[in-house]
Amino acid sequence: MDKKQDHIVGLDLGSDWTRCFIGTEENSRLRFVGSGCARVDGWSKGVISDQDSVLSSVDQAVQQAEESGGRSIESVVVGIGGSHVVGNTSHTYVSLPGEESDVRAQDVDAAVEAAARTSPSTDRTILQLIPLAFAVDQQTVLQNPVGIAGRRLDAHVHVITAQTQAHNNVCTVVNRASLVVQETVFEPFAAAQAVLEEREREMGVVVIDLGAGSTDLLAYLDNQVRLASSIPVGGGHFSSDVATVLKTSKKEAASLIEQYGCAIAEQTPHNVTIEVPSITGEYSKPQSRRLLNQIIEARARETFELIATELRHTRLEDRLVAGVVLTGGLAGLSGMCDVAEEVLGMTTRIGLPPRLEGMPDALDHPAWATSIGLVLYGQRLQVKKQGKRDRLTDWLKSLIES
Repeated sequence: MDKKQDHIVGLDLGSDWTRCFIGTEENSRLRFVGSGCARVDGWSKGVISDQDSVLSSVDQAVQQAEESGGRSIESVVVGIGGSHVVGNTSHTYVSLPGEESDVRAQDVDAAVEAAARTSPSTDRTILQLIPLAFAVDQQTVLQNPVGIAGRRLDAHVHVITAQTQAHNNVCTVVNRASLVVQETVFEPFAAAQAVLEEREREMGVVVIDLGAGSTDLLAYLDNQVRLASSIPVGGGHFSSDVATVLKTSKKEAASLIEQYGCAIAEQTPHNVTIEVPSITGEYSKPQSRRLLNQIIEARARETFELIATELRHTRLEDRLVAGVVLTGGLAGLSGMCDVAEEVLGMTTRIGLPPRLEGMPDALDHPAWATSIGLVLYGQRLQVKKQGKRDRLTDWLKSLIES
């Protein structure tokens, strides 16, 4: 294996699965290198409850990815999700040097980073600072103010934060796996990098990441983030409902949903039965498959009704012309798109990740959108850092030549 990491790695720590994706950039295009995934049982309500269990799954997923790609992994871009993640818009400003100066790239960076200091609580950790708009001398609203002359630069920035303890627990587990955390990213923000087109961001769209522990949301309008939120309902609640009603274990319930589940019960004939294992697993008994899907449909409708309420609170419900994009493991469940369209009243599609060169067909699934999006985010992060290094080099050169 290579000793030096010349690739980008996305690590998606889900409540059911840990997924690791390796990509490398060749001629400004991303190519698939390797991937790995492992079951995990160490999460509760979207936060880590058993570090050793999560660590074991990280080790397995990373090892699989290393072996399949023939590369060693030293650092990763990590996804963070859960109901502890929230987003708010912050207004900050910086004074420009001199009586009237042209706005420089470093002034823009300073205005955006000032938003980090407006965090209302010390128990919150910033995941993303997303610039929305700028104004010079409180008059001109701009997307890119560089080169405009003025005395003051205002910035409106969307600040996505996570609970510090939950965030640190994720980083601790990754560090215990002998990996360096390059960056932590809100999971639907990462998924959006993989599944959205620019015109959708412009017209208005919401990415709904249907995870096991929570359902995370990210909405765009006019190419700007307007909502970053999370609902404490996920795939685990679907499994719990099925387990309770059909009197089986949660593990078996999850398997039944995967094999026979559909979010629209009426599509299932009344006379079709399935074998449901008992809680102890000693015997099984026939149950109506339609009953299984009635349980799933009820929970799916409740989930999307909660999302509809969230969109109403932010006055986005009638403005997202491009509709809904579903990602996450549950997005592939039959009927989920139909229920989302009916409850939310918007066109809905499944968010499949881009087909990178060399990528196996098995990864062409919405469950892989976040991990691939993390790699795409890491790619853009490298470009941004290179740009800052180039600006620093130019500045040093100007000092030497002057």
